[in-house]
This record gives sequence, structure tokens and C-alpha cells, in this order.
Amino acid sequence: MKTVGQILKTAREAKSFSLEQLSSLTKIDIKYISALEEDAFDKLPSETFAKGFIRNLAIRLDKNPDELVAVFRRDYRQPQSGKIKQNKRHRPLSFSFLNSQITLFGIALLVFLIYLGFQFRAILTPPMLQIQRPSPNSVLISPLEIEGLTTVDSIVRIDDDTRAKPDTSGHFLVRYTLPVGETTLSIQATNRFGRTSIVRIPITVVSQ
Repeated sequence: MKTVGQILKTAREAKSFSLEQLSSLTKIDIKYISALEEDAFDKLPSETFAKGFIRNLAIRLDKNPDELVAVFRRDYRQPQSGKIKQNKRHRPLSFSFLNSQITLFGIALLVFLIYLGFQFRAILTPPMLQIQRPSPNSVLISPLEIEGLTTVDSIVRIDDDTRAKPDTSGHFLVRYTLPVGETTLSIQATNRFGRTSIVRIPITVVSQ
């Protein structure tokens, strides 16, 4: 059964990479690549660093990083001299960690941009305003009922006089008194950003 060092060396030679070339591509010191290929684990800074080296080399050599790390775990033995000396100057960059951080950053950025888009849309777009009653050109008796739908954060005004606040579904209902005669109702909804929608409805009031 091949060791992790044998697998790495065979893969490197198959790609015709010298130790110097592979070191330049992975930013791993030549002495650590040689130590791995010789299965000389006591020459490595630590087990954690060794796993990081193996993952980086496996990616560059088109090998499965998880499989090579598993082979390394099988063969790894702590040297009798005790703890492996840690060299803080040679901390390998884990590609899997880097990729996960980039992915999380990308998701967070996308969510932020979507939220920002909705906020700009709310700021720039007037609120929805639909009048269900009365219908245009209706003949009515005063007081009449004015019913409709708008956004929940809007304030509804009738002829710049009567105000109404819609419920949690955006529905509003107002009883409004008008004198007899022909008139045009002006119904407007203004949202929290100051954007306004106006609907004008001509009606005729025949009695009170």
C-alpha cells in the first residue's frame, strides 16, 4: 500500500514538475515537500501544518486532498523525541478554509445587495394605491364609504382633509361626508419616504 509520500512524488513526476517548480506553485518550502515525499514526518513543523501542505500539494497535482490526508493520518506517527517543533514562519494557507471564507463573503454580499435594492426601490417608488369603492362616475348618497388598498407604512388622505391609517394588510375604509353635487375625490397615499400616489375619482352626490 503506497504512502502519502510515494503518491505525491509519483503525481509530481507524472506532471514533470521539479521540486523547485512545485515549491514556486504552492509557496511551500522545498525542504517540506522533500520531507513529505520521503515520509520524513519528523522534519515537518507539526501534524496540522503537514495536513495543510498535503492539501495544497494535492490540489496542485490534481489529487483528492481528503484521500491523501486520510493516508497521512494512517501512516503518521509522533516522533520519539516528543513534540514536533513548530515553525510559525511557515503557516500554510488552507485552500478549503479560504474557499469557505470567500463563499460566506459572497453570500453576505449578495444578501446585502438584495436588501439595498429593496430599500432603494422603496425610496424611489410611490406606494401602491387601489380604490375599491367608490367606482368612477358613481351616483351616491353622503356620507359615502371609501375603501381601498395601499402599503402598510402609508398614510391615506381624502381631499387633503380626512386621514386614515391602513391595517396590517394595507386595507383602509373611511366614511366621508360630501355636499350634494358633482365632485372629484382626491385620494392620496404617502409612504414613510415621502413618496405619494394619487387617485382621482369623479362622483355625483344626490343627497345627504
